[in-house]
Amino acid sequence: MTYIDPESRAQAKAEGHPYASEERIAAAYSLADRVCRELHRAGLPAYVERPGASKQPGVWVEVNSQGEYAGGLYVRWSAPELAEDGMRAVAEQQDPAAPEWRRYAEVVLLMQTALIGILRLAGFSVVRAEEVDDIAEGDVYVHADAADREDA
Repeated sequence: MTYIDPESRAQAKAEGHPYASEERIAAAYSLADRVCRELHRAGLPAYVERPGASKQPGVWVEVNSQGEYAGGLYVRWSAPELAEDGMRAVAEQQDPAAPEWRRYAEVVLLMQTALIGILRLAGFSVVRAEEVDDIAEGDVYVHADAADREDA
């Protein structure tokens, strides 16, 4: 299976943002499947993010295919209805601290803590995503398994 088409891979390389190898990306998708299985075992709906898939409530697992941490995963809680209510309130009230938005943000942080605990109990190497990407607030980052990193 090819995860990154050759044209996109060549363009990213030319722009100085190369993708990880196909083997490393494949290993990351395998890791994502294992993460989803563990979250399902804990009773949470979890999905590996794929192009064209619609957002559903639950946990979304995204493969990181570029950069220093390629091969790892961003794991995020998705509550589309709550997020839409929060964004609508911010826009209508012209207040970035609207109660509906604060509620959504608090739910995301509560779920971040829960996801970290669940995944660590299952043996994954997990941190708050802000530790690897300062704009990924609220996400969880699962590092590639040691065996996956050795193959890269």
